[in-house]
Amino acid sequence: MAEFSGHIVWDWNGTLLDDGQVVIDSVAAAFADAGHRVTREDHQRHFTRPISAFCDRLAGRALSPDELAAVLRKFDECYDLALPHVPLAEDARFTLAAWTGAGGTQSLLSMCPHDVLLPAVRRAGIESSFRHVQGRTGAAPDTKAAHIERHLAALGSPDPREVVLIGDTVDDTETAAAVGAHCVIYHSGPTALHALDHFTGRDVPITTTLSAAVERANALLSG
Repeated sequence: MAEFSGHIVWDWNGTLLDDGQVVIDSVAAAFADAGHRVTREDHQRHFTRPISAFCDRLAGRALSPDELAAVLRKFDECYDLALPHVPLAEDARFTLAAWTGAGGTQSLLSMCPHDVLLPAVRRAGIESSFRHVQGRTGAAPDTKAAHIERHLAALGSPDPREVVLIGDTVDDTETAAAVGAHCVIYHSGPTALHALDHFTGRDVPITTTLSAAVERANALLSG
């Protein structure tokens, strides 16, 4: 990769952290507990934000507040139990090192709670790759777009045309668009949260490896 000075904002869950299968399994377990069968295909076909709308789609009706709370509580139990065993994506370390080595900068923006995110990043040994790590504080937002302006401000307000967000969801495409940044989608196939056709018409490159995502990011920033 040629030297470059652009900036990548990384997503965490489903992108750098290879937890897609755990998320899908935890959703299925939560709905099984509520008497609903949810398959991988159901998850990918119906996935959306806010999460309450996703749960309503899976249930085929609007869940009551108590029903939704029970589903989310069971999901958290299952996910938290599996989380300590979840690895980084296969080429995450190489990709982070390659971008830094090429002269680019990186940061991490996630809707994962900050007090969960930062220790996880430190345990993975990749904190030094990032100029800034920002997780969620307070109540869960409906979208990441509400937080990217604060994230970029913490980086010194770079020109958004020199920023690429690499993530795995439709929300990531909308977050980048909200500030005029580029976006590259990483789609992990069977463990992706979205069906691939959810990105149709969004005019963003889609890759199946993080290494390829960085190459596309470099092309966008160089173009």
